[in-house]
Amino acid sequence: MDKWGKTQSTLEEFAKSFDRSARLRPKRSKLWGLTGPLSTFATTIGRTVYIPADWTSYQVLSVIPHEVGGHVKQFRWCGLGIHPNAGILGMIIVYLWGIFFPIGLAYGRYRCELHAEIVSWRYHLKRGIMSTLEVKRRADWFGSLVVGSAYLYAWPRSLGLRGFQKAAQKVISEHP
Repeated sequence: MDKWGKTQSTLEEFAKSFDRSARLRPKRSKLWGLTGPLSTFATTIGRTVYIPADWTSYQVLSVIPHEVGGHVKQFRWCGLGIHPNAGILGMIIVYLWGIFFPIGLAYGRYRCELHAEIVSWRYHLKRGIMSTLEVKRRADWFGSLVVGSAYLYAWPRSLGLRGFQKAAQKVISEHP
């Protein structure tokens, strides 16, 4: 059984507080293991968040604001508010656009990840789960990830890191 399988219904209940249609599914298929990041990161497609089966409930809980509050909502926006699954084609265009261009020009992927992180930082700060220092550290770490090989060098390194740091500072300044 998955580490978080026993609490899946509770975790889905939490996910639905961000988007009523959200679903969580463990990554069981060998297909997910074909590439490194896909096997170790949560992956959102439409309303469904696929999560590594060996993650703990705490890991799943901590990623829900980013994946559901950020990415599932982005799929919904791309589906003109109808349903996240209706936005799959739109998200392919926005998020994967950079695959058709040279590395470093995937602005849509960079912006989607930045937006999802902002949602997550706000949630975690508001509830006292993260400190402002932890938000700054997360911005540096995740920003490096997004501009690195895991995200196919989505945006030029210096611009991407500066964008994450600036966004983190803005979120921190909004926090009382």
